[in-house]
Amino acid sequence: MRATTTFEKRLLGVKELSEYIGLRPQTIYNLVSARKFPIKHKRFGRLLKWDILDIDHYVDSLPANN
Repeated sequence: MRATTTFEKRLLGVKELSEYIGLRPQTIYNLVSARKFPIKHKRFGRLLKWDILDIDHYVDSLPANN
């Protein structure tokens, strides 16, 4: 019997990132172009990818809205 493993995708593209954080893809592109997007990205040729660990770290560091 083969053991099943669950593994999640670690690098997200713009569409996946937009769904994860709730911003439109064009907003992300605009902020990246203006060098104002707060989460660092990695470039693979023309593709932009974000590490989910960096995303979660940034979101966790935001102040709570009480």
